[in-house]
Amino acid sequence: MIMPCAENETARLAALRDLDLLDSDPEAGFDDLVAVARALAGTPIALVSLIDAERQWFKARVGLDVSETPRSMAFCDHAIRGHEVLVTLDATRDRRFADNPLVTGEPFIRFYAGAPISTPAGHAIGTVCVIDVEPRERFDHAPALEALARQASALIELRRMARIDAAVRADAMRDRERLWTLTHDLILVCDLDGVVMAANPAWQSVFGPLEMPGAVVMRSFLVDTTARPRLDEIADGAAIPFSTDYFGADGAVRTISWTLRREEGLIYAIGRDDTALRTAQAELMQAQKMESLGQLTGGIAHDFNNLLTIIVGNLDIVARRLRTGDLARVERALAEAGEGANRAATLTQRLLAFARRQRLAPRAIDLTGLLADIRPLVERATSEAIEVEIVSERGVWPVEIDVNQLENAILNLAVNARDAMQTACAGTTLLISLGNARIDAVEAGRQGVSAGDYVRLTVADTGMGMSEDVRDRAFEPFFTTKGIGRGTGLGLSQVHGFVRQSGGFVTIDTRLGEGTGVHLWLPRTQSVPDGDGELRAPAIEAVPRAACVMVVEDNDALRELVVETLRDAGYRVIEAHDGRSALTLFARQSPPPDLVVSDIMMPRLDGFALSDELAVRSPATRVLLMSGYAGTDATARGGRDTLLSKPFTPDMLLERVHGLLAATA
Repeated sequence: MIMPCAENETARLAALRDLDLLDSDPEAGFDDLVAVARALAGTPIALVSLIDAERQWFKARVGLDVSETPRSMAFCDHAIRGHEVLVTLDATRDRRFADNPLVTGEPFIRFYAGAPISTPAGHAIGTVCVIDVEPRERFDHAPALEALARQASALIELRRMARIDAAVRADAMRDRERLWTLTHDLILVCDLDGVVMAANPAWQSVFGPLEMPGAVVMRSFLVDTTARPRLDEIADGAAIPFSTDYFGADGAVRTISWTLRREEGLIYAIGRDDTALRTAQAELMQAQKMESLGQLTGGIAHDFNNLLTIIVGNLDIVARRLRTGDLARVERALAEAGEGANRAATLTQRLLAFARRQRLAPRAIDLTGLLADIRPLVERATSEAIEVEIVSERGVWPVEIDVNQLENAILNLAVNARDAMQTACAGTTLLISLGNARIDAVEAGRQGVSAGDYVRLTVADTGMGMSEDVRDRAFEPFFTTKGIGRGTGLGLSQVHGFVRQSGGFVTIDTRLGEGTGVHLWLPRTQSVPDGDGELRAPAIEAVPRAACVMVVEDNDALRELVVETLRDAGYRVIEAHDGRSALTLFARQSPPPDLVVSDIMMPRLDGFALSDELAVRSPATRVLLMSGYAGTDATARGGRDTLLSKPFTPDMLLERVHGLLAATA
């Protein structure tokens, strides 16, 4: 008969079925258990029996041909209801089993001993049991049988964990397969020579089908074959970012950003096609550039048209007054036209400084001495109502900077401070201070400079201060809060561009109603400042007046001006209208010219290339290059060429020519 089910029977059956043991294939571990049990007990039959709802099924058996019996006949069903080994020495004398078909018929059970197999949660799911067809008087191996039941429980738990692990691995494999197949990122496995071993569909959609591993090399797709990392130099286990351009299967250029990781002689790479992103960024930058260009063009047109009106108008006055003989008015009009031209030149230099395209002449200086020298200029640029105070720490480090540009920057900031303090009622003070500072890596990264030692030059006022919006736009070209005619909006942008070009940066501290401090952070130099810091032109009395000068300029009017200026000064002058004709003419001269004065921006052969050719043909010939704007090449060439920036006056030209020839002599 079947005994009443325990209260946890439902949970027990659920635990049994979750183990997926019923009707499973034989397993060596369980077979070994029954073999040990039979040998231990000395019985012909040993079983690992599992009790299902209506049957008992044998996971392992020895000495019995059937694989299951009805639960109603199962001795083991009685065994799982207790916590100890169930022992029946003679089933014919046990009223629970005397009428059992397994006792009255095959296999004629007389002796039975069964130890419950329990799950970690305490559910008894079956037994390890031994059976004999002969009755016994005693059974001394119950503890050993319990130990075997515990081993069976451990095997079942180990089997369950293995199944879980296999399921997890299978899920992970399916997830990896989904990622490999569905992701838009490129996934690649290659060797240290860049030979592709495996690639996902996203990679193949860009570079074409991978018909055979080892048949494709990544460098074959590179736009620039030198723009690739040395894979064999990547440390094992290290991951590096890498981005470059490739030709896709359709011939289009693709920008791919990779993360490469080396493991055991292979490179595992994940790449993102950033082509669309780069295109969008370029379009955004172009839109911003066009917006800035519109503002810049409007500002330039306004200021230059004003200056041109002054120049043209005064030149017209000169022409009319010459006819009437009014020489006093002629002199005044020429002075005003010259002043307008100088202001136009200054505006151009400010634009170049903002764009960081102005050629600088840096030298090591002591800023403490410089501030003392320019104090009178600052006081004249402000007003008597403003107190100028200069404070300097002891031992301020030297900096290497263009002195003229720095003086202009300080005066610019002083004038801005003066304007900011015009509405203040009292206590107007302009403070210029110097101090040493160390810029750490975090701040350096934020400012886009190198970490290290800097000198902080501060120009601070007690004016009205700036709003947050005004401060954020302070360095924009042509942005000004001053009224019409009172400012171009290039002052702070010029300062910003000049300091950036010098390797430093600019910050602003401001509070509405309290004042503003503009800080110039200039990198420290290890060079020693000059004694008095003055630049002296060489004496000109030793200049050989019979020197020969070649003038190379493609602008006819400008070439005529330069030639006439030099001839009036007593030089022998040869003219050429471009670089190629200059080389031909130079080759005919014997001896060669002492000096070549050449424009930089010319067709066919520019001034830089001409200078390089002349250095080979006649190393003794000096070259003076003229330029209104030579781009970044002028700065990159450093001290190789002497540069005369346009616009220049005849006196400036002669001073430079005299100086070069005197130095040569």
